[in-house]
Order: sequence, then C-alpha cells, then structure tokens
Amino acid sequence: MTTQRLPFPVPDERAHYFVGSYADMHDLVEDLVVPDGVPEAAATVLRTARELLRQSYYCYEFSTVAVMHSLIAVEIVLRDRIPDAGKKPLHQLIKQGAADGILTARQAEYLDYGRQIRNGMAHGQTTHAVMPPAMAVPMVTTSFAIVSELCAAPAG
Repeated sequence: MTTQRLPFPVPDERAHYFVGSYADMHDLVEDLVVPDGVPEAAATVLRTARELLRQSYYCYEFSTVAVMHSLIAVEIVLRDRIPDAGKKPLHQLIKQGAADGILTARQAEYLDYGRQIRNGMAHGQTTHAVMPPAMAVPMVTTSFAIVSELCAAPAG
C-alpha cells in the first residue's frame, strides 16, 4: 500500500486577482464578527463561513461554499423566529418571514437568490459553481447582517 502525502497548501492562482497575499485575506473578513445574542448553532456556522472565505486564498471554490454555509445560519435563526416553522423548507420560511415583517423585501430577495444557488448545487443541477470572493464577501456579509438583525429584534 502506497501512502500519498498531500502537499502543503499553495495559493490558488486566481487568488491574486483579489489580494496580494494570504495576510490580505484578513482585511476581506475582518468586519464579519458574530454579534452577541446569536444562537451558538448559527454563530458556529457564521464563523465557519468567515474562515472558508479566508481559506479561499488556497482553494478558490471555498468562497462559494462560504456563501452556502452562511445561508444555513440564516435558516437556523429564521426557524427560531418564525412561529410553527417546524420542518418547512427554506423558501416557505423566506416567504412567511417577509409576510410577517421579520424580513424586508430586499432580504427575502437575497435569501431566495441564495436558496436557488444552494438548491442547484445540493440537487446536482449545478455541478460546478465558482463564486469569486469579490462576489461572495458581500453575500456572506449580508447573511451576517440578517442574522444580526433577526437576533437583535424581539422575538414575535
């Protein structure tokens, strides 16, 4: 049996389109701070999304995974905030959240767009999607903002 050792990470050649070095990745994610009051399940997911963005310097596709992961945190919080959320699919949670005034129309639009991307990947309709960090960072930032707002607002 031959043992194969993985090489040490090397920067993805595409990383240099958005930063000069790995140290610069901190600047991209430094504002992605999980606020107090966020349930630990959602906070953990958001921190993971932030680190996936940072590591996209080495694996460019991690930026897409970060966006998908950040949507999980929003879904966790929506389930906490929406009465009788149960096992409703995300599109119903988004629709109900907008109808109940928990989400703004813009937030609902963003979440539905992200949901469609996520579903395409999860169900094999989109087999390879690469979202450049320049596009992923604002989307993950929006997830952080929605979670922060939902956790700061009084539960209905």
